[in-house]
Amino acid sequence: MSAHTSGAAPDAIAAIILAAGRSARMGTHKLLLPLDGKPLLAWSIAAACASTARPVIVALGRAADDVAAALPTGPYTIVVNPRFAEGMGTSLACAVASVPPAATGTLILLGDQPFMPTAAIEAVLAAARAQPERIVMGAYGQRQGHPVYLPRRVFAELLALRDDAGARTIIAREADAVLRIPLTDEHALFDVDTLADYQQAQVIARRLAQSAENTPS
Repeated sequence: MSAHTSGAAPDAIAAIILAAGRSARMGTHKLLLPLDGKPLLAWSIAAACASTARPVIVALGRAADDVAAALPTGPYTIVVNPRFAEGMGTSLACAVASVPPAATGTLILLGDQPFMPTAAIEAVLAAARAQPERIVMGAYGQRQGHPVYLPRRVFAELLALRDDAGARTIIAREADAVLRIPLTDEHALFDVDTLADYQQAQVIARRLAQSAENTPS
C-alpha cells in the first residue's frame, strides 16, 4: 500500500513517521481524529513532505486501511506493520527496512505530534547532513525528542527491534555524543495521547489558523 514517491538520491535522508500505535490511552483511533478539518496524522505527514527529507515513509498498524483511506495523497509511502501490537520497535524496524540503500540515515517523527513544524525538521536535517554519523535530536528547553536522526550505522540494530523501547536504548548508549538542536516552536514536542491532549490540540490548531489568517501575504 503506497502513494507515489521516488527513491533516495545519494546522501539523502529518509523520514519515518511512526503511526502504528494502538491509541490505548485515547480509547479511539487518535490518528483519525479531526483537527482543523483533516485527520490528526495528516499534519505530521504534511510537515515531513514539505521538508527536504526523502523518501517519507509512514508506518501504519491499527486499522491501517481506514487510516490510509482518510489521508490526503502526497509524496509519501505507506508501510503496514502487522506486528504493531508488539510495540513501537517492530514498527520502526518495519519502516527502516524500506529506507533506500542510498540514504545516509533516517529521521524519526511521530504521527501524534501534529504541530512539529517543517522548520524544526529542516534544522535537524541540516545538522545531520553536516555530521551524518552522529545521532541528532531536537530539544525545547529541558525536553528533548523528535525529530531524531539515526545514521545508517545503527540500522542493523533498528531492524532487530522487537519491543516497545524503540531506539531509546541506542540513543541512551550514545548520550554524550548526541547532537541536540534547539527547537524554537513551543508546540513542536506536543503530542496527543489522551482526550485532554486532543482538546488542547484543537485550541492550538484554532490559534494557528487565526494567526495565519492575520498574517499579511
